Amino acid sequence: MEIDPHTLQQILLRIQKQMRCPQCGKKVPVDFAAVRVVANESMLLQLKCEGCNAFIVLHASLQGADNLNPEEEKDVLANASSVLQVSEKEAKMLENSLEQCGGSFEQLFKKLEKDD
Repeated sequence: MEIDPHTLQQILLRIQKQMRCPQCGKKVPVDFAAVRVVANESMLLQLKCEGCNAFIVLHASLQGADNLNPEEEKDVLANASSVLQVSEKEAKMLENSLEQCGGSFEQLFKKLEKDD
Protein backbone atom coordinates (compact mmCIF):
# COMPACT_ATOMS: atom_id res chain seq x y z
CA MET A 1 0.00 0.00 0.00
CA GLU A 2 1.43 3.36 -1.00
CA ILE A 3 0.46 6.37 1.06
CA ASP A 4 1.07 9.88 -0.15
CA PRO A 5 2.46 12.39 2.40
CA HIS A 6 -0.83 14.29 2.64
CA THR A 7 -2.80 11.16 3.53
CA LEU A 8 -0.12 10.11 6.02
CA GLN A 9 -0.37 13.54 7.65
CA GLN A 10 -4.15 13.17 7.95
CA ILE A 11 -3.71 9.75 9.59
CA LEU A 12 -1.14 11.14 12.03
CA LEU A 13 -3.45 14.06 12.91
CA ARG A 14 -6.27 11.64 13.72
CA ILE A 15 -3.96 9.57 15.90
CA GLN A 16 -2.66 12.69 17.67
CA LYS A 17 -6.19 13.86 18.52
CA GLN A 18 -6.78 10.62 20.42
CA MET A 19 -3.35 9.64 21.70
CA ARG A 20 -2.75 9.95 25.42
CA CYS A 21 0.02 8.42 27.48
CA PRO A 22 -1.18 5.24 29.20
CA GLN A 23 0.99 6.07 32.24
CA CYS A 24 0.37 9.75 32.94
CA GLY A 25 -2.60 10.57 30.68
CA LYS A 26 -0.98 13.57 28.97
CA LYS A 27 -1.23 14.15 25.21
CA VAL A 28 1.55 12.49 23.24
CA PRO A 29 3.07 14.24 20.20
CA VAL A 30 2.72 12.32 16.94
CA ASP A 31 4.72 13.26 13.85
CA PHE A 32 6.42 11.77 10.79
CA ALA A 33 9.50 10.86 12.82
CA ALA A 34 7.40 8.51 14.97
CA VAL A 35 6.51 6.28 12.00
CA ARG A 36 8.78 3.22 11.95
CA VAL A 37 7.05 0.77 9.61
CA VAL A 38 4.30 1.16 7.03
CA ALA A 39 3.10 -2.19 5.73
CA ASN A 40 0.01 -3.37 3.90
CA GLU A 41 -2.96 -2.00 5.82
CA SER A 42 -0.96 -1.15 8.99
CA MET A 43 1.57 1.19 10.51
CA LEU A 44 3.90 0.86 13.50
CA LEU A 45 4.83 4.00 15.45
CA GLN A 46 7.28 4.62 18.29
CA LEU A 47 6.12 7.50 20.47
CA LYS A 48 7.59 9.14 23.55
CA CYS A 49 5.57 10.94 26.19
CA GLU A 50 7.11 14.32 26.96
CA GLY A 51 5.47 14.32 30.39
CA CYS A 52 6.84 11.11 31.91
CA ASN A 53 9.35 9.98 29.20
CA ALA A 54 7.46 6.71 28.63
CA PHE A 55 8.03 5.00 25.29
CA ILE A 56 4.88 3.83 23.52
CA VAL A 57 4.64 1.40 20.60
CA LEU A 58 1.46 1.89 18.62
CA HIS A 59 0.14 -0.39 15.89
CA ALA A 60 -2.42 1.40 13.71
CA SER A 61 -4.63 -0.20 11.09
CA LEU A 62 -4.81 1.69 7.80
CA GLN A 63 -8.07 0.14 6.69
CA GLY A 64 -10.11 2.87 5.07
CA ALA A 65 -7.13 5.21 4.61
CA ASP A 66 -7.88 5.27 0.89
CA ASN A 67 -11.19 6.98 1.67
CA LEU A 68 -9.73 9.81 3.77
CA ASN A 69 -11.11 13.13 2.71
CA PRO A 70 -9.92 16.06 4.85
CA GLU A 71 -12.78 18.29 3.68
CA GLU A 72 -15.31 15.91 5.23
CA GLU A 73 -13.30 15.31 8.39
CA LYS A 74 -15.08 16.30 11.57
CA ASP A 75 -13.54 17.11 14.92
CA VAL A 76 -15.37 14.22 16.51
CA LEU A 77 -13.13 12.23 18.80
CA ALA A 78 -13.95 8.57 18.39
CA ASN A 79 -12.27 5.78 20.27
CA ALA A 80 -10.16 4.34 17.46
CA SER A 81 -8.83 1.55 19.68
CA SER A 82 -12.21 -0.15 19.47
CA VAL A 83 -11.95 -0.43 15.68
CA LEU A 84 -8.24 -1.16 15.23
CA GLN A 85 -7.70 -4.67 13.98
CA VAL A 86 -4.60 -6.71 13.27
CA SER A 87 -4.60 -9.50 10.74
CA GLU A 88 -3.02 -12.78 11.73
CA LYS A 89 -0.36 -12.26 9.05
CA GLU A 90 0.58 -8.83 10.44
CA ALA A 91 0.76 -10.14 13.99
CA LYS A 92 2.95 -13.04 12.89
CA MET A 93 5.25 -10.67 10.96
CA LEU A 94 5.68 -8.48 14.06
CA GLU A 95 6.18 -11.54 16.27
CA ASN A 96 8.90 -12.91 13.93
CA SER A 97 10.65 -9.54 13.81
CA LEU A 98 10.60 -9.30 17.60
CA GLU A 99 11.96 -12.85 17.92
CA GLN A 100 14.89 -11.89 15.68
CA CYS A 101 15.59 -8.96 18.00
CA GLY A 102 15.34 -10.93 21.23
CA GLY A 103 11.89 -9.57 22.09
CA SER A 104 13.12 -5.98 22.31
CA PHE A 105 11.24 -3.21 20.51
CA GLU A 106 14.30 -1.02 21.06
CA GLN A 107 16.47 -3.49 19.14
CA LEU A 108 13.80 -3.81 16.43
CA PHE A 109 13.76 -0.03 15.91
CA LYS A 110 17.57 0.15 15.88
CA LYS A 111 17.62 -2.61 13.25
CA LEU A 112 15.03 -0.74 11.15
CA GLU A 113 17.03 2.50 11.40
CA LYS A 114 20.15 0.63 10.17
CA ASP A 115 18.21 -0.86 7.25
CA ASP A 116 17.10 2.62 6.14
